[in-house]
Amino acid sequence: MISHTPTGISRRNALRLLGVGAAGTAGGAAALGPGALAPAVAAPRTLRHLGPKSVISTGTTLIGMSAPRGVWDARVRAVGAGLGARRIFADLGSGADSQLRLVEQAHAAGMLPVVSYKVGGDVAGAVGGRFDAVAEKAAARLASFDRPTAVTFWHEPYGDMTGAQYAAASRRLLPAFRRGKLRTGPILNGWLLDNKVADFAAYCPDDLFGLWDWFGIDTYESGTMAAPGDRKPAGRIPALRSYLASRGRASMPIGVGEYNGYSARSLRDVGEQLFRTPDVWFGCVWNSTGGKGWELTGGRLDAFRATLADPRRTRTARVRG
Repeated sequence: MISHTPTGISRRNALRLLGVGAAGTAGGAAALGPGALAPAVAAPRTLRHLGPKSVISTGTTLIGMSAPRGVWDARVRAVGAGLGARRIFADLGSGADSQLRLVEQAHAAGMLPVVSYKVGGDVAGAVGGRFDAVAEKAAARLASFDRPTAVTFWHEPYGDMTGAQYAAASRRLLPAFRRGKLRTGPILNGWLLDNKVADFAAYCPDDLFGLWDWFGIDTYESGTMAAPGDRKPAGRIPALRSYLASRGRASMPIGVGEYNGYSARSLRDVGEQLFRTPDVWFGCVWNSTGGKGWELTGGRLDAFRATLADPRRTRTARVRG
């Protein structure tokens, strides 16, 4: 098992998700000008693993949120100050500008956009190259902001496609996003770490680690709000760290794309693991009712506010680069 010493993100990892030799500019994210959505010239890319480079100067975890765009502002007002990341769901099947306005808004608010791309349900098309050109355009637009951005292809792929399909599509699409301050990684089904590790491994063959700068999961409490189960979301964060160590990636940055909690304690426990597990880059609470999600209210809202108020968290407003 790994140590749970509260180490945050190491200096080596901190130089990773940022890029080496950046001209350091500290402070909040400035409002973006009218040319912000213009395509950027693609920087040279490579399939090698970039190795640790960071987005945050303080070496601590970004605490973020996932909520539908129609209620986002209300949810931000409810949780209060401190959000450092925003989960955004985009689709290359809708074009290169899909959800780009939300990315712009996240940057302007000093948050790290965590952008999940799907492909209109067309897995075969992704494998066959149908979305290669639009991925190039989307990547250029994201890179034109010149701010750290986390990018993933098809979050929680288990059940939607085979591991072989996921790997093949990732090999086609992710190279386009390896430019500028964009950082790529997977967001896999965290519950597979409970008792289906072989299935989990099918979605992360060795060669894909060369395309990933960070490694993420979504993690949800089992059961329901009325009858919570035994599997809690917090435990999968150190479980992922242990799994990555078993794959020779002991210091690879971790992302939690979405997490829930049916009780205040579950939410507090996730917050604690986000801070205590080494090299966690970001973790976003699911603040909406639907499926396994429930809007944060009462004691559960207070628990998340306490995570946001924890001095160990940081914001992308402290980004250098």
